[in-house]
Parts: sequence; structure tokens; C-alpha cells
Amino acid sequence: MDDPERWFRRGDELADEGAAAEAEALALLNAAVAAGYGPARVRLAEFLLHQYSRADAASHAEALRLLGEAVAADVPGARHMLGVTLWDDGVLDGAEDLLRAALADGDLDVQVNLAGLLHQKGDDAAAFALLRHAAERGDGPAYWIVMRLLPPHSRAAREVTMAYESATSPEERPVCVLLPAGAWELDASALPVD
Repeated sequence: MDDPERWFRRGDELADEGAAAEAEALALLNAAVAAGYGPARVRLAEFLLHQYSRADAASHAEALRLLGEAVAADVPGARHMLGVTLWDDGVLDGAEDLLRAALADGDLDVQVNLAGLLHQKGDDAAAFALLRHAAERGDGPAYWIVMRLLPPHSRAAREVTMAYESATSPEERPVCVLLPAGAWELDASALPVD
């Protein structure tokens, strides 16, 4: 294989296989990064943060460096991934800036994560507005969260359900979304009143 995109795709596949393929995945993703293939920076960072069996402070720092480079190069998904990583690291303002920038760039998948961050920061009205918008455009996890928050027979619940069903086909809808106990308990004053 002498094509950085192929190295990236194969490294991505192997990274998901786990420990036995870890060294080869790491080598292929590093080769794709060295060849300048932008998406490989994001995938290698994701691997180092979430799948690498030898993850430590050095691999975390390397992932942050890779994501910073990917953001600077406008690689799709980089702002979202770096924002979530900074959120995990407790750098809430930097994370919010990146997640908002990703949303402004058209990354609609960022809405649930940005809503979670805003909820953590105490801005439940903005968090609910993002969740509702995401649910109405067909985001399954956002829909489940919103429906957990709204009274089941409320006008708002009916409106969200109608929009969600119009935006999705039955095959696209998740059967179940696991929400930990206590998760997404927004301030009731942030929710619509029927």
C-alpha cells in the first residue's frame, strides 16, 4: 500500500479490531499523518485518546497536538473532536468555543455535545434549544433526550415527534438510547410550557 488514504482506511479498520492489530493500526495512521492526509490526524488522535492500550499523558499530549494541527488545517470533524477532548479535560470555555465553531461550520452532529456542555455550565435554556433543534432535524439521541424531558402528551412533545418522524425513516430511528440516571436533568424553567 502506497496511498495515504488507503493507509488511513486500513488503519481505521485495524484500530477498531483492538489489541492484536494495535501496532499495525498505529503504524498505518502515523504513515498517513506523515504523508499529510488530514483526516488521519483526527483518527489517530481519537485512537490515542480512546482505544490505545498504552494511553498515558504523552499520548494524550500527542492527540491534542494532532487535533490542533487538524483544526488549523480545517479538517472536517477536528473542531468537534478537540472540543469534546477539552471538555473531558475540564477546559469548558475552550471546548465551548470549538464546539460552537464546529456548529457554525455546519457540523450538525455537534449539537448534542454542545448541549451537554452548556447544561454543565448551567445554560439549560440554550442546551434544550439545541437538543430540540437536533431532534427536529432527525438526531435520534437528541430526540430521546428531549422526549425524556417533555411531558409525553404535551403540544411540544407532539411537535418534536412530528418533525423527527418527518426527518427520518423508521429504519433510521434508534430503538434505544441509554441515558444514565441523573443525566440531562435540565432546569424545568428552561422547558416549554403548554
